Amino acid sequence: MEDGRGDGDDVAPALESDWREFRARLLAREREATPEERASAISEENMKVLEAQNPRLAQAKPWAHVIAAPEKGCLLVAADQEFRMSQQYFHQAVILVLEHHENGSMGIILNRPTQYNMGYVSGEPSGPFAENALYFGGDVGDGTVSFLHGREDVKGSVEVLPGVYLGGYESACELVQQDGSTCHPDEFKFFARYCGWAPGQLESECERGVWYPIAAAKELSLKQVIQLPKPLWREILELCGGELADIAARAYQDATDESPLSVDNLDEEN
Repeated sequence: MEDGRGDGDDVAPALESDWREFRARLLAREREATPEERASAISEENMKVLEAQNPRLAQAKPWAHVIAAPEKGCLLVAADQEFRMSQQYFHQAVILVLEHHENGSMGIILNRPTQYNMGYVSGEPSGPFAENALYFGGDVGDGTVSFLHGREDVKGSVEVLPGVYLGGYESACELVQQDGSTCHPDEFKFFARYCGWAPGQLESECERGVWYPIAAAKELSLKQVIQLPKPLWREILELCGGELADIAARAYQDATDESPLSVDNLDEEN
């Protein structure tokens, strides 16, 4: 049947059909695999890095899935098409939501390490956390430095979500410096500044598709992300599967032809 298109247009339906068939096969494989098998396949190389950095954190397999709306303790994963021209530090960002209520929301970007370490920032080059990277946590709060960890024995800390804590600096220093301590500095992530949203703003942005709200394993929030074989943004979307895994695949297919801002480092590509 003629539809007014030229002969060259006949190629497009065939390509579209191939993509649908490919996606159907992919989803079928996902249904056959257990969550543990999928996590192993997706995060294998990142887990090797984590085992070397923080064996305690590497004991559990990572997981992630989409939720209906943002909530305290969830992750916000930026849609790939967002923040390409402005606020580029949010492009392919992964944010942990620390607070979410009627007065607004706040969080920290998990995958933007800077070139600075805590020894440089604090002026204590021999301190217990001197070699820890300082992450760029957001665009709000000049001079604000916070830190995350997974240690329930750190006094003065506040639990953000099960197994993830914020604060307790003096106690953390004592634990790291104790003779024979098994507490390692890499178990702590430090952030300069944070992200903030006015009342209702975050919900509105999620409804518009700016962010994907995602529930995820604590390991994805706590691990260091410097020089990961697979960037955190991509890993989380692939763990979610389905349409989000397709988005990650397309984003990194495009990256073979051009260099996007899909890096987990402000200064060097991850």
